[in-house]
Amino acid sequence: MNEHMKQYVSPSDYWRSREFLRSLRRENPRPSETWHVGVFDYWRWHWLENVVERAPHELRYWENAEGKMVSVLIQGDPGVCHPLMDSKIQTADLAHEMLSEAEKHLTTQMRDGRQVVFVWADVKDEFLNRILRERGYEMHESSHSTEHNAWQPLSSPPAPAHVPEGYVVRSMGDIDEHPARSLASWRAFHPGEADEGRDPTGAWYRNVQRAPLYRRDLDIVAVAENGDIVSFSTCYFDDVSRTGAFVLVGTAEAHQRKGLGKAVMTEALRRLHHLGAVGAYVSWYEAPEGALYESVGFTDQEIGQAWKKVV
Repeated sequence: MNEHMKQYVSPSDYWRSREFLRSLRRENPRPSETWHVGVFDYWRWHWLENVVERAPHELRYWENAEGKMVSVLIQGDPGVCHPLMDSKIQTADLAHEMLSEAEKHLTTQMRDGRQVVFVWADVKDEFLNRILRERGYEMHESSHSTEHNAWQPLSSPPAPAHVPEGYVVRSMGDIDEHPARSLASWRAFHPGEADEGRDPTGAWYRNVQRAPLYRRDLDIVAVAENGDIVSFSTCYFDDVSRTGAFVLVGTAEAHQRKGLGKAVMTEALRRLHHLGAVGAYVSWYEAPEGALYESVGFTDQEIGQAWKKVV
């Protein structure tokens, strides 16, 4: 095997991995092979900083003899791994080494004390699925074991969405709106829970905005008459592949089923088209989210499947 592994040491490794993923997306804008670079930014600046609170040093990548990057291994939730390879030059030896690395160093502990690792693969990726079976993996079954990765071409602008009376759809404001934006996220993703559980400062949202592809004009919110932000759609735009990736979409529970999610997403799609985007990407696990995304045109979907191995 000519490839050798390296582990994250400095921010330059993040930027190199980012450019590798970007190069794959440039050749094929559809989500079939790799992460959108906006999703990678979201992993780095929101997921690691705000959710799992881990350093990026767990990132691993492989180079060939010429020093060219050929694959990256990313851990999302603890023990949940994403092996991303250039399909034009992938080999079984490389895939086995990446999975061995995950099984040795990127596992999580089950309640019975055993270690387990989860690996994501596209259901159409016969190459990786075969190797997973060879190594003793089994398809995992849970509410989050199947992921819909959807693509929408933007050859023409979407028709404007209806905005219900009493609401205004606009771009996210300045830092003084972070507490309101934080409250909207809390009410969208923690329905039925007391508002006191949120971050009242909204400081976590600064990390979302630190991502290199963040643009405030693609961070769309719906505002109620009382000034509350009640729905939101944050989209990162990659001007190299000319594609957008929706990374945060939600509506506060009290304002759902009014078309606000569709309104903020449609406005983002229209702005993407105006910027010259050729398409947009979004992913989801559960049916309620899927109904919204399909309603704004994300009907071209590919399916990711989580595999599980106790090690």
